[in-house]
This record gives sequence, structure tokens and C-alpha cells, in this order.
Amino acid sequence: MSESPQTLDDFLRVLRSSGLVDPARIDAELAPWRDSRGGLPAGGEPVPEAFVEALVGTGLLTPWQVDQLRKGRHKGFVLGKYKLLRLLGAGGMSSVYLAEHSTLGHKVAIKVLPVKRVEQSSYLARFRREAQASARLNHPNIARAFDLESSGAIHFIVLEYIEGTDLHAKTKREGPLDVREAAEYVRQAAVGLQYAHEEGLVHRDIKPANLMLDKRGTVKILDMGLALADGEEGSLTREHDEKVLGTADYLAPEQARDSHRADARSDVYSLGCTLHYLLVGKAPYASGTLAERLRAHMNEPPPNILDARPEVPTAIAELYYRMMEKHPDARPQTAQEVADALGAWLASSPAPTRQAGRGEPPRRLPRRTEAGGGGPRRQPGPVVRSGPGSASGGGTSDPSGSAVTRDSAPPSAIDGLPRIDTSVTPQRRGSTPRAGTPAAPAPAAPTVPSGDSSAARSVKRPSASMKEPLGLPIAFWVLFGAGVIAAAVLAVAFLRSRG
Repeated sequence: MSESPQTLDDFLRVLRSSGLVDPARIDAELAPWRDSRGGLPAGGEPVPEAFVEALVGTGLLTPWQVDQLRKGRHKGFVLGKYKLLRLLGAGGMSSVYLAEHSTLGHKVAIKVLPVKRVEQSSYLARFRREAQASARLNHPNIARAFDLESSGAIHFIVLEYIEGTDLHAKTKREGPLDVREAAEYVRQAAVGLQYAHEEGLVHRDIKPANLMLDKRGTVKILDMGLALADGEEGSLTREHDEKVLGTADYLAPEQARDSHRADARSDVYSLGCTLHYLLVGKAPYASGTLAERLRAHMNEPPPNILDARPEVPTAIAELYYRMMEKHPDARPQTAQEVADALGAWLASSPAPTRQAGRGEPPRRLPRRTEAGGGGPRRQPGPVVRSGPGSASGGGTSDPSGSAVTRDSAPPSAIDGLPRIDTSVTPQRRGSTPRAGTPAAPAPAAPTVPSGDSSAARSVKRPSASMKEPLGLPIAFWVLFGAGVIAAAVLAVAFLRSRG
């Protein structure tokens, strides 16, 4: 909105000076506000809101452009072949705009170096080097740079426009991410970093805000402004005595001491800090002054990620600690190692699938009833907890995947052993259980003895009509009776044949 009231004459003058809209189109849009003689309202009249809405509705202006015009700003909307549409982000070193090619119409991102920075220290030289570094990288997980141009005193880089959100904004908006989601995003970032490292570039500013997630779920690394080339001669940071570069919350210890010592393993550390942010919602050392945070990176052990997220699998937690090691030699030595570790965990821990007709995912098989040979043994390793039941022990899953909840009958037998009816009062040997004997409470599920090769599974408790006398199976008595009858028939037939 405008900072002060603006008349229609003032708005039209600024609009025509901006070059955003062809004069003929402006006159056409003004037609509904002209009187019968073709005149416009008196010069002192305020800007009709319906006129502004019509300009935006037809796509001639964007809301951001209208806001700038109402503030009397008419310069800087057109840079070379590109028309600025809106501001995407701004910082101390640059501002980034969404722009449109004037003839081809495709969208790009324009990164503009502030005019006041052009003559300061190494900003312009670093800006040019960023464009060169980005342009030489061609990878699906790295945002590309297409051109480096200038318009008068304004220098700008033409970048790939990524429609989506950065991981810092996503986590801040939605809260800590799902473990699988965070692992996949960090994996993709590691793949992109590995490519950059192989091309001889160290990013030196990996953080959630520099990881852009597009609409297809692809992570792209942004901002090569601090990238350090291997074997770089006459480093800009040395030339201008800039010893510490990067973002304090994600800075590797060796980089905090001297940015010139950063290498690929420094990016791995920063990626470990990023993993912590995605899972917990804050950076590992997020409190204190700048100096205190830098000292924490150098001296304090990384925060226990399980304190904030107890459900984080062991494999992910262990990888996080390795990435956050103080000495570079103790970390994964390449970003590819990180990508491979996360890829292996994601492959071995598939996302839970919902069963047809049920509102909850299948739950885990209890460890104490895992197979010893009668079925596939669960491999040791991390387990992704899916849903509140798994964390509290509210349910389990059998090997077939069918859910067994607390309301289901407890297991009453183990394959290979006779099924014992525990619903009747124990009787003396030789006695017959009385009909209607009240059922005793069902005991807890039996534990598979060590070394037993039978698989445990749940079965329904036998009904009263199927109770087994003397603790022996009904089938035994049926076969026993049939054998007695058959023996009697054979004996009678034999005696008759002798008579």
C-alpha cells in the first residue's frame, strides 16, 4: 500500500515513466473512467481502486509493482531484457527478484548487487565469481546461472527460477520434518555437493535457507557466493582480509577459525547442522552471541538429537554425530558417503503403507516373538516408528503385515508344540473337565526359548465346545477311538472266518 495519499495524475505519471505498461494499454484500461467527452476525473482525485485491480487482474502489473509505483518509484523495474515482477528475498549482499524475459516470456530469478556495494571491498569481484562458479555447474541438485549482466551501475546475475520454498522457511512454517523427509532432502543436497566438490568448488555456506525445494520435491543448492575453488590463486578473502566467512549457526570449526582452510568436509559439517535443524527445528548451537556460537562449534559436543526427537533411528543419529565431528578427519570424508548412507537407510526402511480399509499403518512385530527359523528374521537396525501406537507399544504387526491390536486374542501356542488350553482350571490327570468351568484370565504371550526355530504367531483362544480333556488334542482322541473301533471290527471278522 502507499505510504501517503496519491492522486490519479501522480500514479499515471509514475506508471508511464516506469515502462512497465505500453501507453496504449494504459489508455485502454482508463476507458471506463473517462466521461462522455473522453476526459478523466479531476487531477486531485485519488486513484480508483477498481482501476488498480483491473491492471493487476489483466496481468499488466503485479501487486509488488503497484506497491512500488504508489510509493513514487519508477526506476529499476526493467533490467536489460528482463522485467522485475516481485521481490523474492533480500540480504545485506544482494536482493533477488522474480523476473520475466521481455520477448520469450519465461521466468528467471535476478540477483542484484546493491549499487552501494559495487565499490566496497570484494563484493563486485565475488559477485562475478559467483556467476562464473554457478555457470560451470550443471546438476539437477544445483541451481544454475545463465548470465551475468549490468544495466548502468546495476550488476545482476540471471539465475534459474525455482518455484517452491527453501528448507529454512518450510521447517519454520511446518515445524520439525518427518525423519524420512529430512533424510531425503539432505541426501539430495549431499549428491549436489559431491558434484560441486568434484568440480573443484567448496560451497562454504550450506544451510537450510540455501537449499531450495521445488514443486516436484527436488532439492537445489543456491548461492555460490562464498564458493572456494581448489588451488585458487590470490583468494579474494585473503586479499581483503576476510578471515571468517559463512553463517555462524552452520559453520565448521576449522572454517570458524579460518575460512581459507575450509574443504569438502567443512560442507559435510554444515550439512550435519542442517540435518539437526530439519529434525529439531533449530540449529545445533542457536543460542548466545556470535562469538559464543562460534566457540561452541569449536569446543562443545553436538547436542543429543535424541533428546528432542527420541524416535530418530539409530542409523540417522549416528550419521549426524559423525557429520558433526570437530576434526575433519573424523567425519565422512566425502558428501557421497553421506548420500550413500542416507540412501541405504531410506531403501532399507520403506515408508509405512496404509492397509486397505484401515485408518492406521501396520505396526511392528514385537522383538520377543521374532522368528528363529520358521520365517524371515528381521535384520537388526533402525526402525521408523509410524504412528502413536508404535512408540507406546499399542500394537504390533505379524510377518504377513496384518495388524494385531491390543483387543486381539493373545497368542496361545507356538508352532511345533501342543496347544494348551489355558481357559480351564487345571485338572488332575485322568479327570474330565466339567462343562461350564469359568475361563481363567489369559496369560501373557509365551517367550520363544533361545535356540527354538519355530515362529511365533497369534491364534484365537479355543471355544468352550473345543476344550481338550487331559490337556491332549481332540484329534488324538478321535484317532484313538477310530483305532479301537477298527480293531474290534477286524477281531470280529477274524473270529467269524475261523468259525
